[in-house]
Amino acid sequence: MNPNLLKLLTFWFLLIYFNTPAQEIWRESFDVSDKGIWGDANLSVIQSDFENITQWILDYSNAVLDDNDDYAKTVSTSGGRFECKDTNGEVIWRSVWIDISDYKNCTIQLNAAETGSGANQEIKYVKAYFRIDNSEEILFETNGINIGNWGSALATQTNLNGNQLQIVVHMNNHYAGDKVILDEVVVSGEEKNPIVINPGDVLLNEVLFNPVPDGEDYIEIYNNSEKQIPLNKLYVASRDANLELTQVYPLTSKKLDFEPETYLALTKDTNGVFPWFTIECPACFLQMDKFPSFNNDEDYVVLLNNNMEIIDEFYYNEKMHLPLLFDREGISLERISFSENTNEQSNWHSASTESGYGTPGYKNSQFENETNKVQVTFEPEAFSPNNDGYNDIYTINFKLDQPGYLANIWIFDSSGRMVMQLCKNNILGTSDQIKWNGEDKNGQRQQLGAYIVLVELFNPKGYVKQFKDGVVLTSILD
Repeated sequence: MNPNLLKLLTFWFLLIYFNTPAQEIWRESFDVSDKGIWGDANLSVIQSDFENITQWILDYSNAVLDDNDDYAKTVSTSGGRFECKDTNGEVIWRSVWIDISDYKNCTIQLNAAETGSGANQEIKYVKAYFRIDNSEEILFETNGINIGNWGSALATQTNLNGNQLQIVVHMNNHYAGDKVILDEVVVSGEEKNPIVINPGDVLLNEVLFNPVPDGEDYIEIYNNSEKQIPLNKLYVASRDANLELTQVYPLTSKKLDFEPETYLALTKDTNGVFPWFTIECPACFLQMDKFPSFNNDEDYVVLLNNNMEIIDEFYYNEKMHLPLLFDREGISLERISFSENTNEQSNWHSASTESGYGTPGYKNSQFENETNKVQVTFEPEAFSPNNDGYNDIYTINFKLDQPGYLANIWIFDSSGRMVMQLCKNNILGTSDQIKWNGEDKNGQRQQLGAYIVLVELFNPKGYVKQFKDGVVLTSILD
């Protein structure tokens, strides 16, 4: 059978299989090429490279590789696979010990194939075994032995129960023009205590869809439930022009828990996010192997569970940003309330200026406040920016009834001369702070004395109000 056809059949097998309660536990697809061993005719020794290979090891103590074309290694053919060519002796491929303690009735499957015309069963074979909890090697029940000129086969073992599982594959090929092939090693099983993820359990909470040049998109999700949700049961996707789901990618293949009432930012590359935002929780990021490509003007962000059920979905467009923004590049849209509908446009707002225009991995700058009025407070009455740890900074605090407010702040000396404009048309968060360190815009420390602080607060709905405070800049405070 053609190896590409075998991969296609395997894909459909998995598609059907994983519509049952079984979950994928472990997989090796050999998608990193040139990892393994090969010969060197000049040095008469076996060369090897296993750098960054963490899921398997290779025993090649019985192999003899006479020249450069002899090998037992991964190759890029058919998207990646492990091949043996003229090994002149057996090599043994072993997986790491795989934790199956949370699963029952586990299944192993792998592709075993060969090319060429060699039919000697003693020197050309792929034999598949498994070990459970340090048992001896046990032969797969279906197509465990593949010898001679067999073509291709799907080797399987079902109904495995225990704590630890290891897969062991013996391979040999003493033909210079033939190959034996190992590919797509997959372990799956039924969860003993499955967690059901329902709509509303996980919510889309923030989206950056138009990053700065060299930046990356990100999505933030929030665990709105009381469950520890396995991240390998979640998928993110988009929609195509026909509104069909597209670019459906798993968050991770690893067994990671998403704790209740916590945030998680998803991105393709954290190096495209970290330099442009305040990162309060680096551990609250998940760098995905594949991440949907979202349009800069409008698109759909879709969150799915392991049964491909939609648990949350958000249609965005760039007009949802604050209308007064001239440039929306690098500014995220933040959710305001968990209780309001995801696709209620009034439930989203541009992130605040003071937050750096995004809050990936922590509470949104525009999250709703439990207040129905605007509150602006000032502290302290006197400050001394001498870095002694006591009243070093003058702070203007905002607690707002809704997102959408902007602020201008001016500092005047006692004679009425404007010292500096502390902020100009800054987008405020619902709970925000703007601070003054006693310097002007050029970083020049101001003279000791009294200063007047004028705050102008406004929003696109026509609200305009001014607030004023006096503060003393001093050198030492007792």
